[in-house]
Order: sequence, then C-alpha cells, then structure tokens
Amino acid sequence: MMSDLIYPTLDLFLYALKTSLNTTDAETQKNQAAFLEQFPSDTQFYDPDIETEYLEITNPPQINFISNNKSLEGYYYPVRLNDTYGLQLDCSVNNQTETQPAKSFAILKTEIEEKVNKELAIIGKTWLLSGWLPENSSQNHEDIAKECYHALFKDISWQPEKGTFLDGTVFEVGRSQYINQSLINVKTPLNSNEHHVIITIYNNRESAEQAAEFYKDWMGLFCYRSKISWAYWQSRLVKESLLNHYKRIEENRKITNQINYLKERQNLVTSRKILNNVDNILQQYTIDLLNLSFQKQIIEINLSNYQTRLALIKEKTGGNNQLDFLEKFSELANKKYLPQITKDIENMQLGLQLLEDTINATRSRIEVEKSERERNFQELVAVAGAGIATVSLLKDPAKECQDKFIKGNVHLLCEYPFSASLMVGIIVGFVVWWLRKRLR
Repeated sequence: MMSDLIYPTLDLFLYALKTSLNTTDAETQKNQAAFLEQFPSDTQFYDPDIETEYLEITNPPQINFISNNKSLEGYYYPVRLNDTYGLQLDCSVNNQTETQPAKSFAILKTEIEEKVNKELAIIGKTWLLSGWLPENSSQNHEDIAKECYHALFKDISWQPEKGTFLDGTVFEVGRSQYINQSLINVKTPLNSNEHHVIITIYNNRESAEQAAEFYKDWMGLFCYRSKISWAYWQSRLVKESLLNHYKRIEENRKITNQINYLKERQNLVTSRKILNNVDNILQQYTIDLLNLSFQKQIIEINLSNYQTRLALIKEKTGGNNQLDFLEKFSELANKKYLPQITKDIENMQLGLQLLEDTINATRSRIEVEKSERERNFQELVAVAGAGIATVSLLKDPAKECQDKFIKGNVHLLCEYPFSASLMVGIIVGFVVWWLRKRLR
C-alpha cells in the first residue's frame, strides 16, 4: 500500500518545570512527585539539587514499559535539563521486517498517552514520527507523511515545512503554542489543538538507525523551543495582568477627580483609601513588570541554546541535512517575541510612571486636606477660646449688676447673667473669626 512503512516509531518529547520563579520547596517537591508518578514504582530515581545542563535521572536511563498489546514495544527516557524535566516516551511496532499501515501511529499515540500522568503540568511537547520505506519503494514521501500525520490529528490541516535529514525527508507541522490564549485558559495551558510534529521518512534501515543516535539532541532542541513558547505565553499573561492594574489605576483617578469636583466632606478619608488601593496596585504592578523582564531573559537564554543545539545537529550529520525550516522558529522569536516583549516593557514602564504620579498627587492632596483641617481646628480653638474667655469675664459682673439695675434691658441682662454672658461671648467669637478671616 502507498502509505506503508517499516518499523513505524512514535516518540513524544514532553517537558515539565521542576522549579520556576518564586517556586517554594513544597511546590518543587510536588512537581517532582507528579513527574515520578509516570514510572514503575520500583524505578531508581536520582535527582541531586545541582545545576546541570543534561542529567539522566533514573537507573537504568531507559525504562521499558509494559503494554497489553504484545505487538508494541517502548520505553521511558527521563532527564533533567537545568530547571526542567524532559521525558521521551518511545513506542513502536515490534516488527522490523514487515510493512505497517500509517494508521499504526494512532495505536502508538493511544499507548503513549495512557502512560502520561494527566496531573503533570506540561510546558511543551513535540511528537516525532519516523519509519523507513521498503526496498525499491516508489512511494511519495510527502503523501506518506501526510497520511501518518492525519492518523494522529484528524481535524487539523496539513501545512508542513520540508527539509532533509540523514538521507530522509523530514516534515515539520505545528503552530506556536500558547500565543492566542488568555487568562481564561490558564489552568489548561496546553490546548489539544496546539501541537508540534516532526515526521521523518527514511529510505532505508541504516539511516533510521543512525537517526536514533540524535534523540538526545532532539531532547535538548525541543526543550529550548518549548521554554521559548512557554515564556512568551507567560509574558502575554503578565501583560494582561498589567493592563488590569492600569484599568484599576484609572478607576481610582476618576474617583479622585470626582472628589475634587464635588468637594465632598469626607475627602481625607476617601483619599486615604484611594492611596492604600494605589499603593497595593503599585506593589503588584512592579512585581509583574519584573516578571515581564524575566520572561524576556528566559527567551533570550533559550533562543541562544536553541541556535547552538541546532548548529551542533547540523555539524553532527556532516552536512547531510537540510534543516533550515527549524531556523524559522529562531526568526519568529527574534523578530516577534523579543521585540513585542521589549515594547510591552517600555509601555508598561510609562504606566508605572503614571501610577507613581497618581500616588504623589494623592499624597499631596491628603497633606493639603490635612493642613486645611488643622487650620480649621485652630480657627475653632481661637474662636471658642475668645467666647469662653468672654463668658468667664462677664458672668460675675453680670450677676452683681442684678441688685443695682432694675429697669430697661439692663434689668433683663442682670436677671439672666449666664445667658447674657454667653450671648456676648458668641458675639465676641464671631468678631474674632471675622477679623482672622480679613487678616489672613
């Protein structure tokens, strides 16, 4: 049949963070436990707390898995690449002589997916399909690759990049993961429709066996690719968070302007509340802005590693390759991801300046309102003091006049000495307030 291959093999390279920014020891242990749950219970695991570019963390490095389907064989190959766990799950039809239909890859995929811990927080994955053609085959490589691809992803269009690798034809299909997602999907960062697939059709067994020596190189290359895509997606989430902070700032600015316009009596209390809100936003905004810069650094570091690893793969093949299509991802990161994040950082720094200006303006307003209240209190003390002093001075004389004057209004004032002195005190207080107003 036109789609038959010998020894169809499916490899899943998946990646999960062991540690990340602000990860606690408990979270690191949880990540490690989730990763280990995929392996047999008697697996000997070794993961020292050291920085390492590439570390095999089980003994033996490859762990065979048992399948209920006796026609299949496969293994786990777990490693740690600095702060990231990498896992290769390899599954193939246990027959290296007879051809197999392309639909065999669907069986292999089901087998692999049953081995993956569903609770594992994956940051990226790549499917690698391979097999070789029977001798003297005249089958078209792209037709075979397309049918193999649709055995895995039935509802997704075939739009491949094409190259060569070790006398085989290689195809890459996939969209950059995470780019169009938002905070709504944060709990499911790996959309099932987002994928990265490499399909290699070899002309003979020798080329396929030689290609198996490159698995460690693919492990590193796909890891760097996944971390770049993951960091860019994280930067989109951070940007969305920063924009939400900015909206909250604008809401507080509008409230402040409304207070000034209406001249509310509770200005000081409201302004203090706004200041506390903006202070809290400032802390969150600053953390997010630093996080945005951190994601940019992750992309820069892993982009450099990606380019270095790709160059080593090309060198290792002795020039027997045409892998320029893999460099398009580097161009995407260089021409879109990094410039976009750089521009976002610049824009969000302007937002930080606006936030700081809002805080300074609110603080100044509070100080003005506080000074005004203190001045009004001093006015009250001065006026009340003058009135009280007047009442104190007039109370006794008014009482003494009660026996001396018995007619007219004086009689009324002398008859009610306290009321009379209080009335005079109020008048004196008003005069004092009026004079202070005129002299201010």
